[in-house]
Amino acid sequence: MVTTGLLFAPPSLGPTVKITAFTLTAVSTLVVLVRFYCRVWVVGKLKSYDYLIVPAVLLTWGLCVINWFQIKYGSGSYDRAYASDPVKKNRRQAAAVWFSYQLIYPVVPALVKLSILFFYRSIATERNFRFLVHATITFVTASTVGMVLVTAFECPRKPSLAYSEFIFLRRKQYKCLEIRHLYFAQASLNIFSDIVVFILPLPILVKLRMPGHKRVGLLFLFSVGLLVPVAAAFRIQALHLWARAKWTEQRYYGGYVIFWDHIEANTAIICASVPSLQPLFKGLLGRLSQYSRGRVVYYYGEGETAMTFTTIGRRVSRRVDRDVPLDSPMPTYRPQQQKDDGDVENGVVLVREVTEEEEVEIRNRVQAFTIRPPTSTHSHPPKSPARPRDILSSG
Repeated sequence: MVTTGLLFAPPSLGPTVKITAFTLTAVSTLVVLVRFYCRVWVVGKLKSYDYLIVPAVLLTWGLCVINWFQIKYGSGSYDRAYASDPVKKNRRQAAAVWFSYQLIYPVVPALVKLSILFFYRSIATERNFRFLVHATITFVTASTVGMVLVTAFECPRKPSLAYSEFIFLRRKQYKCLEIRHLYFAQASLNIFSDIVVFILPLPILVKLRMPGHKRVGLLFLFSVGLLVPVAAAFRIQALHLWARAKWTEQRYYGGYVIFWDHIEANTAIICASVPSLQPLFKGLLGRLSQYSRGRVVYYYGEGETAMTFTTIGRRVSRRVDRDVPLDSPMPTYRPQQQKDDGDVENGVVLVREVTEEEEVEIRNRVQAFTIRPPTSTHSHPPKSPARPRDILSSG
């Protein structure tokens, strides 16, 4: 019976790791696809932080394949006969898979954090916040490149030993780096950068001027990222169990490390994609709000136009579907556009005779306009025409 101190301790962790890895990676991939749908077809634009999430998803699928081979070669199983035999036939393949895992795993969370940081950079307006974002980008990039190089050359005297079957037997002989110290240093830097990325925008969000419910919703949206350092903390616990276990039991505890690797990586991808899904959530909420409106169909001639109305002063609790017959609208008056001088010369001006009553009325209107006091010192009353008929002929 294996005692781990964790939430579960099956005899073999292989099935659990495989199901968890491929299921979570499929879910995170679906979330990223929905994210790109919102960015391309709703927003209409892709940014640099959208492109950074793509290699993170692809490398996560690569980790699924690599860890599937690690499970095949014995990781997550408690087999004393396998662990006690130093020259097993698959030990070379297991060493190559393990080496690939060590190189790829640090890159996945780094790409996700860079995607989030570039998103912060796109919305950064304050100088101090922008400086902190650039400093964090530099730190994450430098620490990731440094850890990958240290892992690749963990055996300085003979670097090829790191991906050969002799890495399990001659590590001390070639004075390779202590793998436990390397893993704990990498995990510590990873969880530290996770916390920094999480708390970085909080002071800016608190200072935003917006209604209380929107502020709470925005803080909740960004607080989802707190799940990533929580998953990283469980991974450190799994590393601690792996480091203190006997050499014959480390293969079993390595399954826990792989298990929490996939939870951490996929949780980070999903949390990094949540802000980009805001247009989708906003559209869904907008559609739900339409249930509080009624629908009235007006008929204009042979056509049909759907219009919505909202009751003022009270909320409509049910949909109203009714047909309201409406006569065709009267044609509206459209003033003629002014023509150029050339058009007037070539055109035809129609003049009609006016009656005496119309002529008197027009004259009275003109006189009333001329005796009106000016509104400003710069205004001058227009001169009255000699005959009202001239007005019609000039129009």
